[in-house]
Amino acid sequence: MLRRIRMKLETWDAADRVAREFTIGRRLDTGAPLTGRAERDEPDYSQVNRLGFPIISEYAHIRRAHVTDPGLRILRRPYNYDEGLTPDGKSDSGLLFASYQADIDRQFVPIQRNLAKGDLLNEWITPIGSAVFAIPPGCTPEGWIGDTLLS
Repeated sequence: MLRRIRMKLETWDAADRVAREFTIGRRLDTGAPLTGRAERDEPDYSQVNRLGFPIISEYAHIRRAHVTDPGLRILRRPYNYDEGLTPDGKSDSGLLFASYQADIDRQFVPIQRNLAKGDLLNEWITPIGSAVFAIPPGCTPEGWIGDTLLS
C-alpha cells in the first residue's frame, strides 16, 4: 500500500509543541513516546499523569494506530515530500506512507478505521491518493519471480 498524505503545515506549525506532542503521542525532539526516553522505546499506554489521565491520549496518533496482535501488524515506512506551494500559496508537503502487509482487509483497513474514528492528527492531514501493489514472493535459484503464484 502506498498513500500520499498532505499535511496542513501552516496550522500544524501554529500549534505549540505541547499540542503537537499530545496529538502524535511522541516527543518532537527525539521521537520517543511520551512515556519513554528513546525513539524505539515501547509506548506504555497504561501510564497516567498525576490527575489520572493517560499520558498518551486515547486519541493520540500512536495509540490509534497501535495493533496488539502481532499477526495483524503491518510494516511501514514514511517518506517526506515537498512540492513547494500550491497555486493558492499553501504548502504542498506531506508524507508518502508505504505499508507492507499480507492482507489489506485484515491488517490495513482496521487500522485506518481506528484512525478515522478519532485520531487527533486528522485535523492536520488529508490523504490525497492511495494505491495497492502486489509484491510476489522470492524464488529458488531455478525458479522465477512469481512462479509460486503463477505455476
